[in-house]
Amino acid sequence: MPHRLALYVDFDNVFSALCAQAPEAAEAFVLEPARWLEWIGGRPSEGTDGTCSSGRILIRRCYLNPNGSLLLQNGERVFFGSFRANLVRAGFQVTDCPPLTRGGKTSADIVMVMDMLDAIHHSTHFNTFVIVSSDADFTPVLQRLRAHDRRTVVVSIGSAADAYRAAADEVIGPEVFIRNGLGLIQEQPVPEVLPPRLADAGESGMTVPALPEEGTLEAPMDPAATREAILSHIAAELARSSRPLHLPTLGGRLHRQLGPQVRATAFGGAGTLRRLLATAGDPHMELVSGSGGGWVRDPARHRVAPLDDEAGA
Repeated sequence: MPHRLALYVDFDNVFSALCAQAPEAAEAFVLEPARWLEWIGGRPSEGTDGTCSSGRILIRRCYLNPNGSLLLQNGERVFFGSFRANLVRAGFQVTDCPPLTRGGKTSADIVMVMDMLDAIHHSTHFNTFVIVSSDADFTPVLQRLRAHDRRTVVVSIGSAADAYRAAADEVIGPEVFIRNGLGLIQEQPVPEVLPPRLADAGESGMTVPALPEEGTLEAPMDPAATREAILSHIAAELARSSRPLHLPTLGGRLHRQLGPQVRATAFGGAGTLRRLLATAGDPHMELVSGSGGGWVRDPARHRVAPLDDEAGA
């Protein structure tokens, strides 16, 4: 009898990791989800009773931030929500997990965990749970599934913590997933974390995300944390200033004070300071068009039309 599988995909985590490691694989992942879905279900797996058989994926759930995006090296921005139709056509139930904080943190992890815990007590006895994510936050739910005698499989694209690996019955690494799941042949094995300057865009038309110049950072920075730092800095400046802030001048100050973070993450993943402010959703940060690049003001404190000579303030 085939295994009854429940599949949970952390889209933002997987797509971002594939873009950084193998851009052509990221493209295949979003354009042909039915292919890797069939591969996951068709893999012979050993059940808790010791027998081997393929599986039926009865639950197919994908969690993504509809407003999430990735800035590519060629300047193009791809939005995660644009891939929804492909996932729906492949039979996925797509759950929107928009940002809940100004820093861009979503509820995807906790929603996935709650859905998995609900599935434990479902009238259909799902004997295999598959998590497609490298996020170690799922370690406790893997331990809970094991306690309920459920087999667990983790598809990990990025670097995964030892505890996360140990909690799963089987871990599928990036090389196996890209070769067998996506049907792509890599000339060399895909490492857990590929050095940014070694990532090759190939002929897929997709390029790796923009990265800092060599020597500017010791390790990649978190776009969400950078976004929060920038917005906190702007909020503090607005609270101190009696006038709207001139955007180009503000951008210069941010580069001087948060330079490595701003450059490494392209303004927290927004690409530009104007886009970051436009998507912040903060009622105390309003963009105002004007000569010299525009302004940002707190509507509760600042008048609507700043004077042009304030650009040098």
